[in-house]
Amino acid sequence: MRTNIIVFAALLALVSCGGEKTFEEKKAEFEAKKVELSKLQNEVSKLEAELLAQDSTIGQKKEIGILVEVKKVAPEEFEHHFEVNGSLEAVEQANISPEQGGQIKQIMVKEGDKVAAGTVLAKLNTSVFSTNMEELDNGIELAQTVYDRQARLWEQKIGSEIQYLEAKNRLESLQKKRATLLAQMAMSTVKAPFAGVVDRIYQKEGELAAPGQPMLTLVNMSEMKVKADVSENYVQAVKQNADVDVDFPSFGITTKAKIRQVSNIINPSNRTFSVEVRVPNASGALKPNGIATLKIKDFEIADALVVPAIAIGKDAKGAFLFVVNEVEGKLKAVKKYVVTGRTSGGQTRVIEGLSSGDRVVVEGYNEVANGDLVQIQG
Repeated sequence: MRTNIIVFAALLALVSCGGEKTFEEKKAEFEAKKVELSKLQNEVSKLEAELLAQDSTIGQKKEIGILVEVKKVAPEEFEHHFEVNGSLEAVEQANISPEQGGQIKQIMVKEGDKVAAGTVLAKLNTSVFSTNMEELDNGIELAQTVYDRQARLWEQKIGSEIQYLEAKNRLESLQKKRATLLAQMAMSTVKAPFAGVVDRIYQKEGELAAPGQPMLTLVNMSEMKVKADVSENYVQAVKQNADVDVDFPSFGITTKAKIRQVSNIINPSNRTFSVEVRVPNASGALKPNGIATLKIKDFEIADALVVPAIAIGKDAKGAFLFVVNEVEGKLKAVKKYVVTGRTSGGQTRVIEGLSSGDRVVVEGYNEVANGDLVQIQG
């Protein structure tokens, strides 16, 4: 490195000492260079002629096209889906309350307990009913004795028919009162109407329970339902028993199901109708009031021409694609205007402008213009 610096400095010194050339010296040097250039041009022309005699392609400019990837379109199945959000509910969920009022004597379950249908959940105080039952039993015993005697006398044609009928009526009336009292006593026992889990208990022992006032919540987690509101624009497309994809983003679960019910009424306030889908939940992972997304198919065709939606451009004339055609033995990108249909899953159906077999540019479409030379990748 140091040696190079010294040599450079020496040359600089020599140039400085030489001084600037005169006009005559520069003119002479210019004429000499022209002679040298003429000789070089003659040599190049001679060499080029010799080379062309051996290979005629030498010297020709090679045109390189833009590298693109294409899709050869052909009829294929195309489906369109739309998505709606819905809310999760348990198919069987109820706020349990007694059929009649009374003081809570005993709550037989605790929150989180799994119970079978008919399991006793709570008992109300029935002391008043028990006292009334004793009185009724005594009255029935007496009425039965009177009736038996009147019946024997009536069989012997002793006494009047009215006495016999009055005894019979009193006995039957007391028996009906007893049956009614038994039914009332049964209503003081709160039972599970279906199998499920005790989710929450609202009251305590000793408090007064009343019909319509929730004592506890019972929920069956084995089957859930999703209810969603769908725009009336899809009223003709959504059918009962149609397959849907169901996504539960909060729970990381996706599944397939069928539409169980489609409402026949359109809500005038938001112009929607409701649909219901049921999904099994044996693991209990899904929870009521969670969010679900329904992906519902509203259109399908077996022989559509489909291209990636991202490959479609737009200008003042409308939507267009680039297709690769062979022009005079060369591959060129040709701009084609098309009429598009629905888009689903990143794919768009082309209704007009394309033919089966067309090679559509799907990679490199941003780099080409109409008439550009191209090379097909792969």
